[in-house]
Amino acid sequence: MKKRIISCFVICVAVVLLYLYAYIDQNIYIYNRNTDTASFYGTGLLMKDEEITQSFIAEENTIDGINVKISIIGNVENIVLHYSVLNEVSEEVATAQIDAKNLENNKFNQLKLPTIVDTAGKEYTLVLSVENADERNGVGFFIEPGTKEKQQLSIKDNETDGTLVVRIIAHRFDVETFVVLLGIIVFVGAFMKILYKIFK
Repeated sequence: MKKRIISCFVICVAVVLLYLYAYIDQNIYIYNRNTDTASFYGTGLLMKDEEITQSFIAEENTIDGINVKISIIGNVENIVLHYSVLNEVSEEVATAQIDAKNLENNKFNQLKLPTIVDTAGKEYTLVLSVENADERNGVGFFIEPGTKEKQQLSIKDNETDGTLVVRIIAHRFDVETFVVLLGIIVFVGAFMKILYKIFK
């Protein structure tokens, strides 16, 4: 009886840990993930009072950040990247900033935002701006040619045919991760039980 209680306890703990582990940062692509990256082109440096805006329809029920490909040019020691999300009536619903010296060049940078909830199916606009940049030092971004339906890209107040190379982050429970890990644990447990019976 005691052995069964211990086994049940271990199983319950394992399931709870798996459940917690299966909460992941899901990347939702705004651009076409199958596009050849060689076709991406740069936006150039953002200067004072210039912005890049990208509208999109949220697929998940939360927005927890962005994962955006960034180009670093020159010395960015004193440069700050500001990023925010506006709702469909242009109200700011989340904002944050990061020192550009903490960004990686020509790579996707995961940038956290205060969590926005109840977002699925609603239109939002990502706004990017840079502080203290000049003609030789600053931050740029990447564009994929072509515009998806219900999306609009604007660079420095100019509507642009293209899509910002960015992914929206949603921290959520991932069923696939949970099922796969649970299957692995069940398989290993069954295998160990068989070995135990063989060599007992």
